Amino acid sequence: MAAKKTATIRAFVALDLDPMSLRRVVRVADRLRMGSGAPSATWVPGPKMHVTLRFMAALPVDAVAALSKSLGTLTAGKNAPKPCALRLAAFPSIEDAEIVVVELDDVGGGVTKLAEKVDRLATKLGVAGDSRKFRPHVTLARLKRAYDSRRWLRQELVDGAGVCRAQSVTLYRSDVAEEGATYVPLARFEFAAKTPE
Repeated sequence: MAAKKTATIRAFVALDLDPMSLRRVVRVADRLRMGSGAPSATWVPGPKMHVTLRFMAALPVDAVAALSKSLGTLTAGKNAPKPCALRLAAFPSIEDAEIVVVELDDVGGGVTKLAEKVDRLATKLGVAGDSRKFRPHVTLARLKRAYDSRRWLRQELVDGAGVCRAQSVTLYRSDVAEEGATYVPLARFEFAAKTPE
């Protein structure tokens, strides 16, 4: 008798930015898009910008409630991670850019520690791990083809943008379609308070 296939969803846990931080990141993206040497790209709309703490290509549907409950313990009565300065970066590299991001300068390690906790929670529920090193970032654009972006991604475009603050942790379902992914929030947990600078 064949084993029953477990229903899964494509999902991720995100660190949501507060409204002011989101506006700052959107302004950086706008400067880049209008900047000289901007290549052809698909730009991430502001409402979809976030920091992915853990991506799950196949989260069992019957694990959603347990994961949501566990995520709540990471924010209940706790302060948000310390504010992070921003810097422009690209994956896999500035010289051969395919994805343009603003990286968070996680000096205190608060965002990384939070991602590690989320990873442990997901792994406990049987979700396969991610071998890539965690780099806290917000995706701004996906380039149509690899591009040497050294002249385009100038740090001064981000200088003066201020810091990034977190507001909440959200478990999203990611529904993929031809026109792009739709993010559906399944559970959201607010931090008790912002961390002062």
